[in-house]
Amino acid sequence: MLVRLLFVVALVLGTIFSPLTVNAAETRDKGLSISPLRQEMTVKSSAGKSGVFTVANYTEKLMFIDLAVKQFSVTDYVYDYKFLAPPKYDWVKLRESAVILQPGKSKEIQFDVEVPAKTTPGGYYFSLFASTTIDGDGLPGTVQAASLLYLVVDGSLVRTSILQNDSIPFWVTGSEIPYKFDVKNTGNVHFSAYFYGQTETLFGSKSQEVGTGRLLMPGVVRGIEGKIPTPFLPGIYKVNYGYDVDFADIVITKS
Repeated sequence: MLVRLLFVVALVLGTIFSPLTVNAAETRDKGLSISPLRQEMTVKSSAGKSGVFTVANYTEKLMFIDLAVKQFSVTDYVYDYKFLAPPKYDWVKLRESAVILQPGKSKEIQFDVEVPAKTTPGGYYFSLFASTTIDGDGLPGTVQAASLLYLVVDGSLVRTSILQNDSIPFWVTGSEIPYKFDVKNTGNVHFSAYFYGQTETLFGSKSQEVGTGRLLMPGVVRGIEGKIPTPFLPGIYKVNYGYDVDFADIVITKS
């Protein structure tokens, strides 16, 4: 295992790190709404399934809503969404192409999925779009909302990944230790992972893990950046960082 030692220099020994408390304010939907924001469906090749999503009008006016299906993918590193219309795989069919909703009303929209025979197993990704024009200050604007459909064609599903391009500083003088690395999903289906970092003394005492959960899409590289609170005492420390996955008891780490 590659061992990286980190020199932590305390600028102010009397500094006390206290947790930051954040109060989440309640929010109320206003405008066009769609739910769920994400759903997952597993279908065998040459089989079909049906599903639903809900659109709602949280305005005080009549709303004309257009409905459509697109495919989506994400970009390397930053995971920006890209949408493709019409979709390459024409498997998802909406039973309605448009709806009219009274103020404060909602409606379930049904859709059908038909996967052709001999389809390669893996993940296929669609977005169920709702769009409308809302009048406001100035010119009218088009508002869109999407429910993401993660469609898994059952069969030989491969969930593998690699950690690469990792980097941490050798010297740290501030209150946080930054680290970063890239993770590529080398399989054929998405999965979730928990990414974390922690410090470790030369005697093996470890700090609490600091991390977050993220989704990994097949064939895409995701850039991970994090920060770990600097230890209270100056000295030489190891930094452990990596991730564990949601589908098995597997942990990928570096130090």
